[in-house]
Amino acid sequence: MGNLYYGYKLERRMIAMIRTKEKISDVVQDCLSLSDGTIATLTGYRRYEDIERVQAELVQLALEMPTAASWMEVWEEYLKRK
Repeated sequence: MGNLYYGYKLERRMIAMIRTKEKISDVVQDCLSLSDGTIATLTGYRRYEDIERVQAELVQLALEMPTAASWMEVWEEYLKRK
């Protein structure tokens, strides 16, 4: 159930950005495009609901970090906040 909340929250944000024609940064797109395997390797998680939650958190963090140069910078900040 938790992953549905994160997905819904994330989806609403993306739809809002599209409606306002707000540019989605390359870093946000990269976070959205991270494979389950990459996130599983980085986190050690194997359950899809955990992987999806982490991806949603990374995208949210990327949205909060408009000056981030790469998804790896977002990942480093994510680790600091854990």
